[in-house]
Amino acid sequence: MQKENCEKINKLNGIIEIKGSCEIYKSWSLKSIYPLIINIIKEKYPDSLVLPELNDIDLTIIDNKTDNIIPVEIQKTPISSNKFRHATFEDSIRRQLEDNIENYEKCWFFLDSEYLRYMQTETLRKNININMRWIINLMKKEKLKVFSIKYDGVVKELSINDFGFIEKLYPNDVLTLNVNKSKIFHNIINGYNFGQDEINQFYDNSKFTKTCNGYGEDFIKNGNERCKLYGYLLNIINGRLNIINSCLDMKSYNSHIRIYLRQLGFFEDYNKFVDKFDICKYFPGYMRKEKIWLNYKGNNIGNDMFHNLCIGRFVKDTKSVFDY
Repeated sequence: MQKENCEKINKLNGIIEIKGSCEIYKSWSLKSIYPLIINIIKEKYPDSLVLPELNDIDLTIIDNKTDNIIPVEIQKTPISSNKFRHATFEDSIRRQLEDNIENYEKCWFFLDSEYLRYMQTETLRKNININMRWIINLMKKEKLKVFSIKYDGVVKELSINDFGFIEKLYPNDVLTLNVNKSKIFHNIINGYNFGQDEINQFYDNSKFTKTCNGYGEDFIKNGNERCKLYGYLLNIINGRLNIINSCLDMKSYNSHIRIYLRQLGFFEDYNKFVDKFDICKYFPGYMRKEKIWLNYKGNNIGNDMFHNLCIGRFVKDTKSVFDY
């Protein structure tokens, strides 16, 4: 995943300027934006009370005419070490919004219009680690109203279409692989006969910590052969499935893909394509090209032929490379 090239270049009067790939994004501070949002609410509900920090809610609207209560959450753009912190943004707001809706059946949410513009623009150039489909689902159910607000107070009520960039961040294959990840790993560890006691021993003998080693590096570096294998499998499952899926979909080739596939049991005797642990079906890329791959089931696939398959070269309909 590409690292974001964002640079904090100015901070003045509550406005933080951030340099993206090609543009400048001006982000507001909470102190500067709170009064603007309160004024906006009072214009819409002139006979209401707007109470800050009631029941851990940023603002609570109490409409004196109808006695309706509307919780309002405001989330500034998290910025640290010259980067936008997308995961922090999502973690900071999701539970609060869902709790508000559970308690009050509806909620308003204000986010930085420049941050939204950043996500809409920069997704064309890089991957962003955030998944906001849950916001879209709440909007569809008419439980959540989302507004963008600019540092100068310009407000826009957002529609689902404003979050179209989410599809670019998380295409359907990624979501499918996330769902199937545990099924893939279950088949593999059973296929290699890893039991609970053996896995516990790997962790007991390692320097593994949840904060620094989620991908099996310590197992690979310091373990015995079985422990190393388990570490490699963890590494693949937690970070390589998208690469594998793209290759199986015949859209790309990676120099390490053959190694990954052997460790996952796609190949045995070095080149023989077998799907030893019955996991091909969990890769949507493979399923789209299943008729082609089945031509090679049980046969040896040399390096050059495999490379051509992964990039779709010489492949047409269900013919094999041998037919050309």
